[in-house]
Amino acid sequence: MNQPMKRRNLTFEAVLKLLRSRSFGVLGTADAEGRPHSVGVEYAVSLSGLYLYVMTRRHLKKSRNVAANRNVSFVVPLTRRLLWFVPPPCIQFHGTAEILESSDIDAIESFKAFLTGRAILRMYEGFERRGETRVCFLRIAPGPVISTYAVGHSVWSLITRMEAGIETVEVQGILKASLGNNCAEFKMKGISDATSVKANAGGHR
Repeated sequence: MNQPMKRRNLTFEAVLKLLRSRSFGVLGTADAEGRPHSVGVEYAVSLSGLYLYVMTRRHLKKSRNVAANRNVSFVVPLTRRLLWFVPPPCIQFHGTAEILESSDIDAIESFKAFLTGRAILRMYEGFERRGETRVCFLRIAPGPVISTYAVGHSVWSLITRMEAGIETVEVQGILKASLGNNCAEFKMKGISDATSVKANAGGHR
């Protein structure tokens, strides 16, 4: 079995910089019975680097799942500009999420920090002006370890030794300290049977 490799030159700060350089990821959630659901989302990294935020609405599937089961996964593809046809490097982690009000200051400021984020804020502010009351943020806290694949590796090095691209970094700083003894909370529960997902009534995303 291939084991993740640690490199001294791949740091949490480098991974955080890559996360800030993108705004699209795939959020994986599960309902109370462990049925999985994945959806592409626009995200913002908190100014402190402690959390990722997703702006959404409470009735949608991902929000309903988080309300029932806080365990999530998150994948960020790092598409290459030139070798766009090659499977991209990626960053992925397990973590937990919670639902916050649309007035949360840290979440708002995080979205204000980049162009697409400001457009998303304006869109949801328009919804609220028209009477929408279900706008919210999902705040995602990464687990104690973030995994990467092919980050900082040439395509040729992966062709000759694919497992060389598997690496991990530990979450650093205040976030790591705040996890305490709750690392077990970040283990995903019961999402092995993707074919059992059924669309629930209401919003699906």
